[in-house]
Amino acid sequence: MVILRRKDLFRPKKKPQGDETEKVSAKSEKAKPSTESSTEKRVTRDKRVANATHTTRFSQTPVDDSVDDFNNAQKSDEIIVKDEKNRKEVRVRIEKIGDNETIEGEMVETSPKLKVTVRYKDKVWECNADVVRFEGKLFAIGCEKTLSEVVKTTGRHPPKDQIGEAIYEYVNANFSIDETPLVDYVEQKYADRLAEIEKDPFAWILTHTNEVVGYERLKLLTLLSVISSRMRRVMGISRIHINIVGQTGAGKSSVVKSVLKFVNDNTKMDTTRFTEKALGYLHISSFDGKVVFLEQIDNQNVTYLREALSEDKICTYVTEKVASEDGSEKLVTSKKCINGQPAFITTSVSDRVDLNREQIANRMLNVYLKYTYSRDIVKSILERADSEVPDVDKMVFMAYLLSRPNMAEVTPVEDRIITFVDKLAELTRSPVNRTVEIIRNLVRAVAIARGKTKADIDDFDFVMRNFQLDVLYNGLGLTERDVEFIEEMPKEGSLKTQEVADAMRLSKQYTLNILTTLERKGVVEGEKEDGKAFSWRLTTLGRRIKALLSNLDDVVEVRDEDGRVTGAINSKFRPDDDGGGAEEGAVPGADGGVVQGDGGEADSIMEAYKFLQKNGWTLVTEIVDLFGDGVLEALKAKDLVVFNIVDGDEYVNAK
Repeated sequence: MVILRRKDLFRPKKKPQGDETEKVSAKSEKAKPSTESSTEKRVTRDKRVANATHTTRFSQTPVDDSVDDFNNAQKSDEIIVKDEKNRKEVRVRIEKIGDNETIEGEMVETSPKLKVTVRYKDKVWECNADVVRFEGKLFAIGCEKTLSEVVKTTGRHPPKDQIGEAIYEYVNANFSIDETPLVDYVEQKYADRLAEIEKDPFAWILTHTNEVVGYERLKLLTLLSVISSRMRRVMGISRIHINIVGQTGAGKSSVVKSVLKFVNDNTKMDTTRFTEKALGYLHISSFDGKVVFLEQIDNQNVTYLREALSEDKICTYVTEKVASEDGSEKLVTSKKCINGQPAFITTSVSDRVDLNREQIANRMLNVYLKYTYSRDIVKSILERADSEVPDVDKMVFMAYLLSRPNMAEVTPVEDRIITFVDKLAELTRSPVNRTVEIIRNLVRAVAIARGKTKADIDDFDFVMRNFQLDVLYNGLGLTERDVEFIEEMPKEGSLKTQEVADAMRLSKQYTLNILTTLERKGVVEGEKEDGKAFSWRLTTLGRRIKALLSNLDDVVEVRDEDGRVTGAINSKFRPDDDGGGAEEGAVPGADGGVVQGDGGEADSIMEAYKFLQKNGWTLVTEIVDLFGDGVLEALKAKDLVVFNIVDGDEYVNAK
């Protein structure tokens, strides 16, 4: 990105008409203020003389043999800038040596990169210049220091401004900046790189963000949030909004920025605050297609965040100065609205709950980053170099993003989403509607990332495999800290506040605050003993959640011969060992029946399936020896395994 300053741009000055250049009025000279110093008078005189005697012409004669660089050239355009009075001249040659590629919105601007050679007598200066557009004109920037050295040698004859103006005129007459749609440009020039990211966008983003070690799940979520920013809006929450909660220094912002570095500045809005006043002065027509990254949620932007996360527009009132009919200024308050819904990503060091924050939290996917010490992370921090993204990578990523479909139907996986949410609704007192929107948007974004217009089972499975914990935490209204408390509480019996605090290595007051919040969520219940200390125990809901979280990964889906899901061999929703029964611990099948989660043939099938998941390709004879031929046949009948023959031996693996 080239940052332009007005002093970097040489602009042609308005030239006088006819022979006005030759005529300098004595009266105008006398009209100068009498307070003008002798130095100021000399500078004024030098400028006037330079303007009056300077000439510029183009020559196509071979350059002088006295300078090697010019000697080796064939006939070439030269700009000759001459001071007639002092008989001094400089010669400038401008050559194109390459192209610069710049992303501007959804276009690629291709501008020439120039080599500028300036000669004065036997001295030669060289510099490289980039051509940029400013207010419809082209300017060559990058040679300002070189031209200063030139005029220092020539005594400002001709002056720097006149050399710059000559270069300006030549550049505008001989060069141009071409514009090409970004997607077309990348498809033509970098088709192989675009094909790489299209083949597996998730692997691509993880490979290209390896300067931040770990946190793959958060990187994938950030990518999906970016993709969701361009999805066609529907009623309610149309985007994937993420709130990453974790300790200061745990790497929350670094993870997000490692992905957002590929997003151009027209698409992302990096900010630390989203206030009423700033909102009113944003010069954008729509929030659709925008990603807003807030470093931190504070009380000033809470109100506007709530509106932005689920509405079709954001409005505020702004007071501005406007000119009245008599020429004076007056203050006018007007309503400012920006249509659309951006994708929001934010970070937080606290999961403290208040009314406003809770209304935001249930519109976002709250992701908890648990810091653990890692030598690999420390090593990566020590070895981090410049994180600037190559222009090609940014162009390829943006072309990929712009070429994705803006909608993917989720009807092919509706039954799976409903089954998941049905069970979730049994476990929580909180509404699950927001959770449905979160799952739908995740599945939809995964499908879109893969270039699909209809989501399928693979897309749903990808979401469940990578983000099931996050979805469950949100659906159950839990934070990672909540989960740690639930896991610390006994299945039976109670603990006093101080006992919980000691086990968690936290202060008693902080522990009491968390337990009070869990009581409000219906997970624990407290009772004052002897009118003094509280004792806390898990509720029935709390015990079920504890069992759920303890066995989260143990799930095997069972399908009929047509590939339809009929149930699951599952310890995920299994109740505590000493409570519940088949009805509570089972996952309902499509026909209303149940598949038991413990005991009998079902357990053998589950153990065999888990064995294959862990060990990969295994000899069929070994599986038969371990689990029996009937278990293998059951897995085969339910389409849960695949077979292969290598060197005459038959192997089996889990799907």
